[in-house]
Amino acid sequence: MNDIAKLPEPDDRQLIESIKAGHSEAFELLVRRKTSKVYALCYRVIGNAEDAKDISQLVFVKLWENIEKYDASYAFDTWLYRMVTNVAIDFLRSRQSRDNAVNSTLRLVRTSTEAEQNVALQRKEIENVFAEVSSVLSPKQKTIFVMREMEDMQSSEIAKVLGCRESTVRNHLFNARKLMQEQLRIRFPEYSRLWRDA
Repeated sequence: MNDIAKLPEPDDRQLIESIKAGHSEAFELLVRRKTSKVYALCYRVIGNAEDAKDISQLVFVKLWENIEKYDASYAFDTWLYRMVTNVAIDFLRSRQSRDNAVNSTLRLVRTSTEAEQNVALQRKEIENVFAEVSSVLSPKQKTIFVMREMEDMQSSEIAKVLGCRESTVRNHLFNARKLMQEQLRIRFPEYSRLWRDA
């Protein structure tokens, strides 16, 4: 038993092969390995913690259903991110009202010290500002902005994930920034000055 514990963990492609061979424990390991990445991207695109959990679960259901379609000549994370963004964009498009996107925020976590409370309040304020100014973006613009500016992904990687050209990514990013700057000037002029100085 100790010898098994010392074995190196399989990489993503090896896990996929095990899953395709019918080993359900390999899928459980893959889910554990990828949950935080999937949730983080979902949360940043959707802007609501509960919805992000639901979307993450849906992504893993779709992953299970479509695992046979994975082509090992491509990086698994690229394929997974494409699935995440497709599910998140579908969710944003189907959401009844944009008001939900504007008003959805994380609950403030209770903290033990005033300094931590101030940091949490600042973070909440930034999340609220982002939710408001990003509400004017299309689902694809918001997704690309999040992947580039918050997930720190390169344009080439985003293009692979979304199955489009790099120039399309750059155009969406340019337009997203422009629209958000306009919203900052209108709704939050104090943040607009900071953006301009940055």
